[in-house]
Amino acid sequence: MLNTRDRISSLRGNSAVAPVRPKVRSPRIRMVTPGASFKVGRDVFILVDALSDHETVGNLRVELLVDGATLISAKYSPLSGYYGAIWDSSSERSGSIHTIIAKVTDSVGNTKSTLTTVSVR
Repeated sequence: MLNTRDRISSLRGNSAVAPVRPKVRSPRIRMVTPGASFKVGRDVFILVDALSDHETVGNLRVELLVDGATLISAKYSPLSGYYGAIWDSSSERSGSIHTIIAKVTDSVGNTKSTLTTVSVR
């Protein structure tokens, strides 16, 4: 584990203290289901795999946007290990195409997103 300060020494024995900036990684996110070009029915089960170096399992904020507008908060399930939500697509026209964006945010404020496109049966 890195400290916020690390000692730097030269070959002659001179030393100085310099700040060390730990590398901050964005959270990782992957759409589990639905996959690209899936044909979906009324209730669309959305599963997202998300993790971060800054959070314990299940403590990330995962939000889903459908066509950039409908905001759904995904909940973590310890049983599946995924974040999940249901989108009710019953008001959508048959054959219409929709984009689902999953966005993860950790407690440090780092974000990452992924998307998939589906069509309604």
